[in-house]
Amino acid sequence: MTGIWIARFQNLIRKPVVLIMMTVMTLVMAYLVGGTSNGKMSISVSVDGSETTQAVLEKLKEEEGYSLRENTEEELQQKAKEDIRMIGIALKETSYTIFSASDSDSVRNLSLIVESAYSDISFKQQVIQAGGEGAWAELEVSLRENQAFLIQTEAMDESEVFRYDNALQSLFGFMLFFVFYTVSINVQFILDDKRSGVWNRLKLASISRFQLYFGHLSFSYIIGLVQVLLVLFIFRYVLGTNMYDGFWKVVIIAAFYVLLVMAFSVFVISLVKTVSQSSVVISLVAVAFAMIGGAYWPLEIVQSEGLLAMKWISPIYYAMESMKRVTIYEGTLSSVWTYVSMMVVIALLLLVVGITLLEKRTERYHSSE
Repeated sequence: MTGIWIARFQNLIRKPVVLIMMTVMTLVMAYLVGGTSNGKMSISVSVDGSETTQAVLEKLKEEEGYSLRENTEEELQQKAKEDIRMIGIALKETSYTIFSASDSDSVRNLSLIVESAYSDISFKQQVIQAGGEGAWAELEVSLRENQAFLIQTEAMDESEVFRYDNALQSLFGFMLFFVFYTVSINVQFILDDKRSGVWNRLKLASISRFQLYFGHLSFSYIIGLVQVLLVLFIFRYVLGTNMYDGFWKVVIIAAFYVLLVMAFSVFVISLVKTVSQSSVVISLVAVAFAMIGGAYWPLEIVQSEGLLAMKWISPIYYAMESMKRVTIYEGTLSSVWTYVSMMVVIALLLLVVGITLLEKRTERYHSSE
């Protein structure tokens, strides 16, 4: 088994392009798409230049949890067409428009804040118009000192409130997507060795089947895990991405996800005959799994019941949902144990089926010789 590790490591040294490319692509894409919102909801805002809209904008800037980006109205409309995850507000003197693909609690809360800002500004303008600046100053002091109500807002069930963090959505999505390729390409060495006859020569050298599979699969697993850890460490400790104290929980979930991807890759190579066929299948299913698993956009904005039902066949969904729950929703590992258990069970099933099919094909190949 040590010989397999040495051979695989030497091959990695000679051809490190895949690992480097997938890691760099994850870093670049997650950084560019995720931006630097750092845990805040990113809102694109356009104003028409009136005094009212400027006042509303200033009130929005005072709100916590929002990262505002000013655009022209044309730019805002164009972004709404191109990016379904974008949330934007077009502020006008007497009205406003919210651009969002979903009617989530976060969007409704944002709408209430904007509406409240318009009402406050309108009330202030009416008082000043009737009694002047002095009347408003007296009234403002009176309202501050004699509050009729103390209002405190709190969600009834925090776990059911949709929360969105663009930075983590992009980081987790692209990380899970690109590591899929890294692990799959490494697992394909099993198929390559079987087709070239290296596998049989190693068996003649008194290396058991278990050692052969364990050697190849453990190396593929560690390469995938190293890529994930590298990406997470860079984003957490170099770029300062807010992970809501869930960094190590994400690492643990990622470890189970890499195991599931490795098992799925074994299953794929058991169904195809050549490495090129395996590459085509992996490319197609990786993109499909990313789309239906919520890697590109949060599933909360998906309206199709059919697409939502298909999420259960995507390995990315289990990891994506778990990682978001232990970070954005500040959950514990026990709260996502169902998803983690599903990843382990599916991985074991795929490993057993995949290796069994690979061995049966090897036996048929020898019997036909």
